[in-house]
Amino acid sequence: MSISLDLLDRAFAFYCPTRIVFGIGSLSRLPEELKKFSFKKALLVSGPRVSKTNAYALIKECFSCAGSDLSEFTMAEAEPDIEVLNSLAGIVRKSQPEIVVGIGGGSTMDLSKLASALSVNEKEPASYFRGEKISKKGPPIITIPTLAGTGSEVTPISVIVDNGVKRALFNNALYPALALVDPRLSCTATPDATASAGIDALCHALESMMSVDSNPISDSLSSKALGLACAYLERAYCNGGDLEARAGLSAASLLAGMAFQATGLCLPHGIAYTYATKCSMPHGSSVSLAAPYVAIFNAPAIPAKTRIIASAMGIDASGASPVEAGFEIASKIFEIMDTLGLPQTLDELGINESELESMVDDLLTNHYRFVEKNPRKPSRDDLLDLYMDMHEGL
Repeated sequence: MSISLDLLDRAFAFYCPTRIVFGIGSLSRLPEELKKFSFKKALLVSGPRVSKTNAYALIKECFSCAGSDLSEFTMAEAEPDIEVLNSLAGIVRKSQPEIVVGIGGGSTMDLSKLASALSVNEKEPASYFRGEKISKKGPPIITIPTLAGTGSEVTPISVIVDNGVKRALFNNALYPALALVDPRLSCTATPDATASAGIDALCHALESMMSVDSNPISDSLSSKALGLACAYLERAYCNGGDLEARAGLSAASLLAGMAFQATGLCLPHGIAYTYATKCSMPHGSSVSLAAPYVAIFNAPAIPAKTRIIASAMGIDASGASPVEAGFEIASKIFEIMDTLGLPQTLDELGINESELESMVDDLLTNHYRFVEKNPRKPSRDDLLDLYMDMHEGL
């Protein structure tokens, strides 16, 4: 991969302090890994379904053997709101854990990070999403994903829904100390959950490469993640027990998470935030709807990068114009979405044309940080045209 000339004019930083243990059967390494930490009280964060699994029972047994006092929070849910956050804060501020373990999907791991921070920072929980500073670093966090896609296992980011608005908190205090990624744990995920989480990994990789803050390190990670997602997502969806596919998708999630935590995400995520909550859509599905349209929109602004993205996805774009390459990328994403049964237009969600202007205003007002990371800066009219394309389809 050639180095873009613009890198000669700017410096970049890359920081990912999380220790990673990856591989089929790696959950068995947890007792050994726990010896690296000093603690007497632990908190295990999960959702109702995961808390009833064998993996959860094994993790509880590890803490029992370590002689620790274990507290549990099993009310994690997808797209958690302020009420869930407040319940979590009440538990951690009472139990004062010295280590926090999150086992589950992205929202559960996000909550485990917040559990650590809220145990030592005493302001109203939602205030930290509205500008309040996190003044203290909490106890170490261990993330154990049971779904592949969000990359939350290695990012210092947590997302909640605050009065219908999705808000993100980015703080170095939220970096997990350890990510233990055992692809076997995702084998019991439903096809729908596999699809939404897995397509999120693909979108993370795509957006990280398109981001104005991309760099050679993040591009290397994202390029590999894109290739893995394109190779294994549909296989994992069609056969949940395909361990090779589960491992490939888990690696895609991890690599994409490492990339975008350094570069940020761009327009597809921002656009998705304007309808995901309203339509009660799984996160990855909402982002993937926007991704192919944005790939076409951005292509003229990043011609060389567009060809690199196409190549990473297994597309031969040699001789193609940037716009043509953008359409090829979009076509590939649509093909994957078709296999996964994901919506491809806003019309499929029941959104009327009359709602598009207010959604554009929401993007520009509440989620402009994603626009700032986008390589092609859209005007309001550009965004209206883009939303119209998303409504009607290509």
